[in-house]
Amino acid sequence: MKEDLFDKLERENLEIASFYKRALAYLIDNIILSFIVFIIFYNQFSMAKDAFEITQILGNFSLDFILLHFFYHTLFTYMYGASLGKMVCKIIIIDEDLFDKPTLKQSCIRSAIRQISDMAFMLGFAWALGNNLRKTWEDYIARTIVVNAA
Repeated sequence: MKEDLFDKLERENLEIASFYKRALAYLIDNIILSFIVFIIFYNQFSMAKDAFEITQILGNFSLDFILLHFFYHTLFTYMYGASLGKMVCKIIIIDEDLFDKPTLKQSCIRSAIRQISDMAFMLGFAWALGNNLRKTWEDYIARTIVVNAA
């Protein structure tokens, strides 16, 4: 008989991360990535004459911005089991079967689905409000779960 995930988490003394911590980590990650983009385009932004030119600069970078998000989340999830925002909030991503950090494949899948969720008006993130494990689309598809690190 397959053991319930709640029972496995309890046996391992792991607690599911709160929605508040996950939302705060999301916000921190987006601030970090926005700051990186600002640094990359500082010269172009400073020469822009109006907000329309800034919008054009960012519009030309939209695919690159998506790729920056993808690689940021993939690398940090694979290497550390958490992005910088999650590290600050003391939460980690773990494989729901092994309770170890996600594999490279899981990290890539998780990051790609996260991008789709962001483009779908954050519906995947809102999905976490409707279940006890607080799993988002990327957690379900990549078979991961976010727990408190401390």
